[in-house]
Amino acid sequence: MRALLKGANQSGYSLIESIFQLLILGIFLQFVLLFFYWKAPIERQFEDYYATEWELFGIELQELLIEVEEFNILVGNRSISFLNDRGKIEIGQSGSVIRKLVHTKGYIPLFTNVRETTFTYEGEELALKVLMLDGKTREWRFVIGLRQG
Repeated sequence: MRALLKGANQSGYSLIESIFQLLILGIFLQFVLLFFYWKAPIERQFEDYYATEWELFGIELQELLIEVEEFNILVGNRSISFLNDRGKIEIGQSGSVIRKLVHTKGYIPLFTNVRETTFTYEGEELALKVLMLDGKTREWRFVIGLRQG
């Protein structure tokens, strides 16, 4: 039995094994570099997400305000109510979301991550000022198309 144990390969760590491990290490390093190369544009795109959401919100609200029969600001400048072809619509903040209510049925979220919303009605313009959860302020002015009669 002792002869069998002494006959085992005791040459240690071979050159071929070290080359193989360096090859595997090189492959993993390539994946790490590719990950960081891919990560930077994704982070920039994520930062721009809220800017895109803000633009889409503004476009949708302006479309709703094109032909309005009556317009009111409610609840201490925190929400608005108006009547158009789609019926009575209310837009206001609830929690950290600006949401839309159509015909007092169901809420549709329009913009998220909001700390405070202020609507101001000036002539035929609606000014909206939004304080975001991250402390940034966003502003938008909308033209209200009031229908006559």
